[in-house]
Amino acid sequence: MKMLLGSISLVLFLVGVAVAQDTDSKHIRQGSGTPQLILNVLTSARVSASLEYNGRCGPNVFIPDLPPIFEPRKPYGPLPANTLHSMFSKDRGMVISQDSKGIIRVVETGVQTDILEVTIHHLSFDGISDPDQALHVVLNAPEIKSFMKAHDIGQPFDIYHPPIWAVPGPNASPTPGLPHISGELNEVRLSDALDYILKTFPGFWLYQDCRNSDGRRVVYFGLFPVPGTMWLWETDSTSIR
Repeated sequence: MKMLLGSISLVLFLVGVAVAQDTDSKHIRQGSGTPQLILNVLTSARVSASLEYNGRCGPNVFIPDLPPIFEPRKPYGPLPANTLHSMFSKDRGMVISQDSKGIIRVVETGVQTDILEVTIHHLSFDGISDPDQALHVVLNAPEIKSFMKAHDIGQPFDIYHPPIWAVPGPNASPTPGLPHISGELNEVRLSDALDYILKTFPGFWLYQDCRNSDGRRVVYFGLFPVPGTMWLWETDSTSIR
């Protein structure tokens, strides 16, 4: 028992040291600069991620309402999951893991994720070269719209942008020379469909759950791709081209 406790203490000490080395505790970032910091870490290791958390909703709250993070130090460590753990360590409820797909998951404890488990019967991507359009295709699935209606889930609005899946629309033509997503998915969860988009447009997707001033549940989805980059998953490794 003493050996076990000693090992746990050593692990906790090393995690604390890693957090101190990977981030600058004096520089906390929140807002529009947060996605780029996350993308910088992911790009350095050629991995993608997802972010699921509770945010704030309201007419004076910019969407997405990203959680605060510690700014990472450069050069980044060899393990991006550790670096992200350090970045999000301000909130002890953030759990960071890496799944069998190689995708890093950042999930806040207690966030309601039922909509991510909704099964979509069929999706078709026809040479889409705009990642926002690919996101539109997924979120516009009948099963997602029906779930939102049945559970009285709203979409975030602000004075600058319409709902996330109202633009750019499903009719844009593929852009020559850019990566494009094609293929069909059947009987796939919403979260898995978002992961599928990351194969062509690497970066990270986020899901924010919140309540507005009237108590109504509101959800927001965002996609933050690395511009001009496509990573291909080959068995358990990731390549770039």
